[in-house]
Amino acid sequence: MTLAAPAFRETRLARLIHDVSKGNRILWWSSLTLGAGLLLSLVLMTVDHRLFNGVDVWDKPAKFFLSLLVQMATVSWALMQIPEDQRKTRGITIAVWVMTFCAWGELLYMIFRASRGEASHFNASSTLAAFAYTLMGYGAVSITVSSAFVGWRVWRNRALGLWTDAAGLGLLVGMVLGTLTGAYIGAQTSHWVGGELSDAHGVGFFGWSTTGGDLRVAHFVGFHAAQLIPFVAFSGRRSIVYGTALACIIVTAIVFAMGISGLPLFAA
Repeated sequence: MTLAAPAFRETRLARLIHDVSKGNRILWWSSLTLGAGLLLSLVLMTVDHRLFNGVDVWDKPAKFFLSLLVQMATVSWALMQIPEDQRKTRGITIAVWVMTFCAWGELLYMIFRASRGEASHFNASSTLAAFAYTLMGYGAVSITVSSAFVGWRVWRNRALGLWTDAAGLGLLVGMVLGTLTGAYIGAQTSHWVGGELSDAHGVGFFGWSTTGGDLRVAHFVGFHAAQLIPFVAFSGRRSIVYGTALACIIVTAIVFAMGISGLPLFAA
């Protein structure tokens, strides 16, 4: 007797969720908690209408909850592309704890500042605020460096296949670009370069300036190469994966040059 085909066929989304949940349990549970934090921030935006820089005070925490959720899910997924014994090594474990601790440290500080309607970034209004901002900078670098370390460990196993190659390459390129652009932003007194010093009339969800340069554009493009490069692995071609990595570097350099020159990505 011929058995009927299974009624359920695994989708790519189901496979992605499976890999994220199994890659690293710490990152998986942290991703779920970050998702809950994102939802809470969105709810607070509907009841707390205080503004900072022209947008809701909970706008920044919401964006960082989302960004770090994507980041941790990406790292966990990347770890699933290498053998289990390698993803449970001491080095990987330390890297995971570092990025998790630093991510939550930054978020808790942002939540504290948001609750008071104050700036978390570029805040030097007091000795304590300046010290906290410095710690945030070190925390951000720790997140990207530890993620790059994981990317390197994954990329060393690129002979296992295209997905492993793309996962490791994505983290390496994304974290290097994210670190360089983020470090430059952190050293400034603002992410705006000329134009209106407000997110009120910026580009949609992102709030990027439409009247002057905005250094956040380059940071976003560079940082999220970590997701774009693995995505193009669906093509099945290594040349496209590496071509995309090169394109991410070039585009990041272009929008960074625009930002420091005071040119908006999309003019008002």
